[in-house]
Amino acid sequence: MPGLTLAAQVWGRSGGVPLLALHGWLDNASTFDLLAPLLPDCEIVALDLAGHGRSGFRSPDAAYNIWEDVGDLLEVAEQLGWPRFNLLGHSRGAAIAMLFAAAFPELTDRLVLLEGGVPVVGEAAEAPETLARSFLERRELRAKSGRVFVDRATAIAERARGFTKLSTEAAEILARRALREVDGGFQWHADQRLKGVPEVRLTREQVRAFVERVKAPALMVLAEESPFGGTDLYQEMIAAFEEIETIVLPGAHHLHLEGAQTEIAKLVRRFLPASAPSNG
Repeated sequence: MPGLTLAAQVWGRSGGVPLLALHGWLDNASTFDLLAPLLPDCEIVALDLAGHGRSGFRSPDAAYNIWEDVGDLLEVAEQLGWPRFNLLGHSRGAAIAMLFAAAFPELTDRLVLLEGGVPVVGEAAEAPETLARSFLERRELRAKSGRVFVDRATAIAERARGFTKLSTEAAEILARRALREVDGGFQWHADQRLKGVPEVRLTREQVRAFVERVKAPALMVLAEESPFGGTDLYQEMIAAFEEIETIVLPGAHHLHLEGAQTEIAKLVRRFLPASAPSNG
């Protein structure tokens, strides 16, 4: 794409139900390694979003605001030749999927939102301080390349203990596309600027306006141990969708990598259209 190369992992059959899959923050396309093979009737393209996995980093003067990924999806869909398609997102990827569906309802058939669907909101009064902090953090982070771990096991254990904790087995799956051997050990491949605050956070009112503009039917799967599902924000936004089904399954934030993938696949197969839309 202009100024950027995105990598992807592909499953399913050519000409199947088109499904663009979007991973969460600091994860990569391997987050769907257990779920995607259980959806054989789909043509799944799981992106490594910009700055993640095997994809390129944004230019040194660019930012990682969530709406930049929305624009990337538009470019990807055009290159794939998909006039309409479905979106599957986890966590931050689910929020990107929702924003895309709201901005481009004419391109979106259905939404599957795993442990996400609403971006982190901000207060209007906090916008000046957030902007200043974002620029300062970007200057600091763009010079960093990430911690080097002495061995692979230590790197994986650190990821398992991360901001969103997950099992060692799940971290090992994510390592397939992101953990690289470098001088002195192993390093997770991700643009460090992703760890900075965005320049601007959408307000609660703005996010609600996006949700209310989503016309595609949505399936939201939340974990019993979800950090989001029981919050006032999520309850308000779920009620604002035009058409949404919510399911709560046992597990934590990465439930699709930790044993719930078979049940999620059943739900997704029931929810998605039986065949690809006609190009006509």
